Amino acid sequence: MKGTLDLIGIGFRELRYFKFKSALENLSREDFSEADREQRLRLVDDNYKLAQRDICEGRKFTASYFDKLVDSSFIFLPDDAISLKLADTLARWSDIAEVINKYEMKNRNLINISELNEFSLPDDYWGTKPKIAVVYAIGGTSMDDGIKARTLVKYVQAALRSDNIKAIVLRVDSPGGDALAADLIAEVLRKEKGKKPVIVSQGYVAASGGYWLSMYADTIIAAPNTITGSIGVIGSFIFNKTLKQDIGLSTDFVKKGKFADLGFGAVLPLIGISLPDRDFTDDELRIAEKGIKTLYKDFVGKVALGRKKSFDEIEQIAQGRVWSGSDGLNNGLVDVLGGLDTAIKIALQKSGLLNQEYEIIELPERGWFDFGSLLQSFFGIEQKLSEDPFIRDLKFRLQYNGIPMPPASNRLY
Repeated sequence: MKGTLDLIGIGFRELRYFKFKSALENLSREDFSEADREQRLRLVDDNYKLAQRDICEGRKFTASYFDKLVDSSFIFLPDDAISLKLADTLARWSDIAEVINKYEMKNRNLINISELNEFSLPDDYWGTKPKIAVVYAIGGTSMDDGIKARTLVKYVQAALRSDNIKAIVLRVDSPGGDALAADLIAEVLRKEKGKKPVIVSQGYVAASGGYWLSMYADTIIAAPNTITGSIGVIGSFIFNKTLKQDIGLSTDFVKKGKFADLGFGAVLPLIGISLPDRDFTDDELRIAEKGIKTLYKDFVGKVALGRKKSFDEIEQIAQGRVWSGSDGLNNGLVDVLGGLDTAIKIALQKSGLLNQEYEIIELPERGWFDFGSLLQSFFGIEQKLSEDPFIRDLKFRLQYNGIPMPPASNRLY
């Protein structure tokens, strides 16, 4: 977007002081920095090795044969898939009974999912079963959007204080965002640590603010290809260069105080966002740098506390660098590789429920589909513009304009 911003007259300043913290490169550069290229290539290599290992194990391939397949074509037709041993047989779904008979040497009756209820064991448990709470922290770390920290913290506190909930699994899938929102949840976990097992299950991404949510858990679990870490802070400042003048807007102001006009600017029509009239001054830039570096030091220190490591040990793997789950296991950011099922099993072990009756509850409970929001999307140009990814991202950055933040990566939002 750098060239686009230049063309439409919007200025952008990247407040970056840590090597791998690349969240804003899509607005400040036209290509990867060397540091960002390095960390992204490492993620690609790890994902390739994971696919190679699992496919070779499942299909009895050698690594060299897998590499040859990858470089021989980008897609395989059905007959080729059979000859190359990527698939075992050709059939339509209507022939599935014949396929089963071929491999099992006997006919099998197919049932639909509703018929599975008859196989459920009878519930003869008297009283209330002990519970494992799966608490979902999904989306950007924000107070009222994304993970909705203002509401989520109430669920976390309720789960921690409930006598019938014996362990908590916090499912984190978040690229970060507002440090305050992440810290609101993390601080509750820190204060209550030791009262009952808290297990974090990291999804596709648990980086920066997403890792902040994870750091005080008793056990952190990630998939091999989870994007984790990104312990770092970055900031930005978006401002007007020529856009205001080009579309005929003008502004004026009076002020009291040296920095009072920072952030003042015209409200752009249709999209309803205010674009500051000017960039940072040198004094303001020094203040912003101090804020970012202070927040970074605090972030590293908290991770060190949560992971029982020294500040220097965490600093060596911080600087905003993202890691795969596999690398996270090796460098101490992650304890176990696995998924949500692994997290639940560990929660059962730590709470002594492994061989007992138990119940899993999900928090927050899933709500009904909002038809009102669906109808609203059909009306009004402002609504349509607000749904555009660029406008949404621009609004988000302007909402936190000049504020230090721990987002993960521009490709992960």
